[in-house]
Amino acid sequence: MTAEFSYQPGDGFSFEKHISAEDVRRFAEVVGDLNPIHLDAEFAEKSFFKRRIVHGAFLIGLLSKILGMDFPGQGTVYISQNSVFKRPVYVDTTVKVEVKVTEVMIEKRRLVLDTNVLNADGEICLTGSAVVWIPE
Repeated sequence: MTAEFSYQPGDGFSFEKHISAEDVRRFAEVVGDLNPIHLDAEFAEKSFFKRRIVHGAFLIGLLSKILGMDFPGQGTVYISQNSVFKRPVYVDTTVKVEVKVTEVMIEKRRLVLDTNVLNADGEICLTGSAVVWIPE
């Protein structure tokens, strides 16, 4: 018997996350991206951004957290992600991370979702789409 697959367009999930300097430092060390734009305040001050920025891959990781733990949740397989970075997310700020179902493929047990990361002013910093598979 097939497990129920009851997702609808418009279903989704969001959460807020404060991204601290320590979060960014730990991420940089794990992945090996020690670019000073993320870690060195003096370097960042002289850059186009004027402040330290969060790694783009860190933000995508927050989307992965939703998909794998919250919605659809544990067991979900992340098939693809397309992302566009619209503006920087600065270190020591809070973001809202959200996903929303746009298409349901019942036979394949897949969902297509809009994915967004917004800053505290509600501006989109990352936008894109993801496809996930939900095994039985």
